[in-house]
Amino acid sequence: MRRPVRQQVLQEKLDALVATFDISTITPDPLELVLRYDDPRDQEVAGLLAAAFAYGRADIVVANVGWVLDRMGPSPYAYVGTLLEPAAFRGFSHRFHKSKELVELLERIRSAIRAHGSLGELFRSCYCEKDADIGPTLTRFVTVLRGENPSAALRYLLSSPEDGSACKRMNLYLRWMVRRTSPDLGLWTFTDPAKLVMPLDTHVHRIATFLGLNRRKSADWKAARSITDRLARFDRADPVRYDFAICRLGILDLCSRKRRKANCDVCLLRDACRFPVLQ
Repeated sequence: MRRPVRQQVLQEKLDALVATFDISTITPDPLELVLRYDDPRDQEVAGLLAAAFAYGRADIVVANVGWVLDRMGPSPYAYVGTLLEPAAFRGFSHRFHKSKELVELLERIRSAIRAHGSLGELFRSCYCEKDADIGPTLTRFVTVLRGENPSAALRYLLSSPEDGSACKRMNLYLRWMVRRTSPDLGLWTFTDPAKLVMPLDTHVHRIATFLGLNRRKSADWKAARSITDRLARFDRADPVRYDFAICRLGILDLCSRKRRKANCDVCLLRDACRFPVLQ
């Protein structure tokens, strides 16, 4: 059965967008911090830190998390395996989180690694192939990471589908760890990329709405799940592969709320966009 013409056009435009925004366009993106390291165990730790604080402007996230990683030495994995020195992170501030919350997160990462050997092994112990999507596994993973009686800060930094949120930052972390192709790392090969859910932030939520992929007003788990299902019509094996390119449009201010004519005229998604340009 042939797809409707509009769906064919949208898939063609999205595929062209993916081909345009490759790793050479990664700056600014928290993932560039993870790509500093070669050891998968270091990439897992750096990735969780980068994803946990990936809210606000991308360039500020890169600067602030980069500051933390610099103080952890050449191996973040080795660092969390030793006695943490809270004084090393004195002065850390990322919007409403300070050094106290950072150290609390590092302590939870250390506890998980001591119990399971690595973050990847913890995730493996939580993973179930029979789950329809990654949601139940992510819930189990976050529950272990948070520990008993987690603080409000820890619940925010390590979001769970159980809370109803879109879990943008945790789904972003899973995209980095699971997807097999660049710019993602493909470390957790035991996990099926088809089970991933879109890391839904304000940029992706807005642009997905422009493209007719989203009808929900709230950027919550149901919206993330729905957008993923729509994208799976174009690539059932790897629906989240569209995330990096779509998010680039927002991060680089190529698709703003005002939808400036100069940007819209050259946008690869122009012919698939349902919303008029605002002058």
